[in-house]
Amino acid sequence: MHTLSLLAAATLAVAACTPSNTRPGSVPTAVKTGQSWVVTRPVVAAQVLDTCSRDSPARHAGEVTGYWAPSRADIDALESRLAQLQPVIAEPAQSGRQYVGFESAGKRLIYINAFTLPDHSEMDPGREAIRVCDGGAQFWGAVYDPQAGTFSSIERNGAKSSP
Repeated sequence: MHTLSLLAAATLAVAACTPSNTRPGSVPTAVKTGQSWVVTRPVVAAQVLDTCSRDSPARHAGEVTGYWAPSRADIDALESRLAQLQPVIAEPAQSGRQYVGFESAGKRLIYINAFTLPDHSEMDPGREAIRVCDGGAQFWGAVYDPQAGTFSSIERNGAKSSP
């Protein structure tokens, strides 16, 4: 029973922005498109920022000086502005998104790690970093400044690799 309670608490902490119509830890195909998760565990946040085929804040030594947990209001404000990413990112709200609050140069910023998971994927974006090398434009990232309400450092992954 104690292990179950710890698992439930951990799931709630990392899935703070999972839509209310899903169970924590589940990603049903019918609602997968456009879901978002706030990543709060520092080890997972660092993995999210450790991109392999696009630039991100963690790829610049000393740029990430800490982590913080964005509030629901921060995420709601960010998501209400996703259309600002067009035309650089086609239909940004259709991507699954992980949000990592990080500190840089004394500012609190939010990194967006966006992706499209295949149907029936066993990956859980609320508990693990979604990292894809190459993969094309359906995998992208950006930095959001909650104080200014603006996006910067918009980057897409490289072209899909040929089999």
